[in-house]
Amino acid sequence: MGALSPRAARDSYFWSVQLLPVAIGLLGTSVGVAPLHCACLDRNGNGLLVAGNSGAGKSTLAAALAKRGFAVVSDDWTYVSSRFGKLVAHGLFAPIKLLPDAIRFFPELRRLNPKRTLNGELAYEIDPAKLFRSSVKANSEPERLLFLERNSVQGCQFVPGRPEHAIQFFENNAEKLPPELPEAALARSETIKQLSSCECWTLRTGSDPLQTARAIDEFLAGV
Repeated sequence: MGALSPRAARDSYFWSVQLLPVAIGLLGTSVGVAPLHCACLDRNGNGLLVAGNSGAGKSTLAAALAKRGFAVVSDDWTYVSSRFGKLVAHGLFAPIKLLPDAIRFFPELRRLNPKRTLNGELAYEIDPAKLFRSSVKANSEPERLLFLERNSVQGCQFVPGRPEHAIQFFENNAEKLPPELPEAALARSETIKQLSSCECWTLRTGSDPLQTARAIDEFLAGV
C-alpha cells in the first residue's frame, strides 16, 4: 500500500518514467507479465526485440531504427505476456534515454537539454514521435530476436542464434523473484522458453548506430 501527493498524482512524467515501470517490473511477473531487458521495435506488424548487455547501445540503436521508420514499442524494458498461445510485447510510453555523446549521430538533439535521470546519469530523454516523427505503438507480436554485440571491426555481421542462448540471456537478466513466488518464476520461464522459438540472430557491429540500423533494415527485408 502507498499514498501519493496530489502533485505526484498529476505528474504524468512521474507515472510513465518512474512509478509504472518500477511497479510493473516488481509486480508484473505475479500477474503473468514477464519484464524482459530489451527494446521492442515494430515494422509492419512484425515485432523485433533488441537485447544486449549494458553499454551495447540498445537505446541508441532503437532511436536510429525509429528514425528509419520503425515504430517504437519500448526502449529498455519490454513486458511480454501470452494471449491465446501467442506472445504479445507491451511497452510503457517511457522516453528513449540517450547519453550526451549521441548528439553526434542525432543533430536533432541540439534543440534539447539533457536531464539528470533516475539513476543519476545525465541524458537526453526523447519522445521519438516528436523528435523523428516516428510511430509509437502500445504492443506488438514479437517474431524476431536480435542480440547486439559491439566490436572494433567495421561493418555488421548477422550470426544465427540458438534458443538456449536466448533463454540464458533473459533468465540471467531478469529481476530476482522471492522464493515465495515459485509459480511466478515458472510462468516467466515458460514465457521466455516460448519466446526463444522466435527467429534469432546475434548482430556483431563496429559501425555507428545509423549504419547499423540501415544494415538491420536491409537484412530483415531479405529474410
